[in-house]
Amino acid sequence: MPRETSPYEIYAKHILEAIYGKRYGTLLLRDKPDLQTADGEAGIEVMSVNGEIFERLVTEIALSQPYQAPTDRILKLCADCGIEYSDWQTYVIHPLPASGFVEPFKRKLRKLNAGYISLGHYDLFLYSDRHTMEAYELEPLLEDLRKENQARICYRYVYIDAAGKLVCFDLAHGEYEVHRTSKVRNMLFSDSS
Repeated sequence: MPRETSPYEIYAKHILEAIYGKRYGTLLLRDKPDLQTADGEAGIEVMSVNGEIFERLVTEIALSQPYQAPTDRILKLCADCGIEYSDWQTYVIHPLPASGFVEPFKRKLRKLNAGYISLGHYDLFLYSDRHTMEAYELEPLLEDLRKENQARICYRYVYIDAAGKLVCFDLAHGEYEVHRTSKVRNMLFSDSS
């Protein structure tokens, strides 16, 4: 039975073909990983990081007693989202920091090493409309991703699409580059209408 393709996979395919067409050519929608080059050299796993853990955190807060210290579960969910606990009443309404991408990266790296088809190399595309990607967050995020990228099979490039930009982290070389996505998105959405 064919699997259902997520809109994030289609979006990632179009964004990567538009910005990194020389690197990938035409990407094929597949499974494990979600996108693959026609020559079988590269595969890209796609994940929306729109706050599965964040939603659990909000639910926990809603179910907790007002004005009480947070439970250990809430503090763990804060840490998993990359939120430093500081103010019980207001920390949820701020955008999530870029460090919140580390936990989804670790989960996808574990899945990658649990059995994907054999390709030349693997990349990861993370999408979020809840996280920030401020310039001062990029270098520490690169270092955190490189530190976690220790497994039998590792990711070469990690693409993070958030806050109106696509950041490509080259984990092998310890570099990153930033592309604004508004022009590409406008082009994609105008072509589809």
